[in-house]
Amino acid sequence: MQQLLDRLAIQDCVTGYARGLDRHDGELLASAYHEDAIDHHGDFTGPVDEFVAWATAGHEGSYTAHTHFITNTRAEIDGDLAHAESYVLFVLKRKDGDGVDIGGGRYIDRLERRTGDWRIAARELLVEWLCQVESGSPLVDIAGYPSGTWDHTDASYRRPLELTLPGS
Repeated sequence: MQQLLDRLAIQDCVTGYARGLDRHDGELLASAYHEDAIDHHGDFTGPVDEFVAWATAGHEGSYTAHTHFITNTRAEIDGDLAHAESYVLFVLKRKDGDGVDIGGGRYIDRLERRTGDWRIAARELLVEWLCQVESGSPLVDIAGYPSGTWDHTDASYRRPLELTLPGS
């Protein structure tokens, strides 16, 4: 049973990272890491606080929206130490309006359970492929759909989520 609980906690950590990154929620993003963790993303290698600032500035500087999908996660757990490999697909809509950048890769993580919490102690992003898709006509009219935001006004923070019927 403990193995299942540990795997779930590791999965929550990894997906919480993606949510923090996509919502530009520095506190949530940093909470996926131990304070002394090191992250290696391309030309950046450094501590968590610097990574959070670097990642947020990079996304805000070039993109109007982005989503990071964590798919297959495999974790080898040995007591309070785990090594995980998580596949990632990322889609980033360019500010210039000319399309989106799409990529795929894997996060290679060393996670540690400290004071009962699983968090990333070391992370390296391996990028397997990248491509650009140029703008064209949208598949559907999205005018009636709400948009996400990069702050706590985003619908994902609403508690409780309550909706009303039109005309009510």
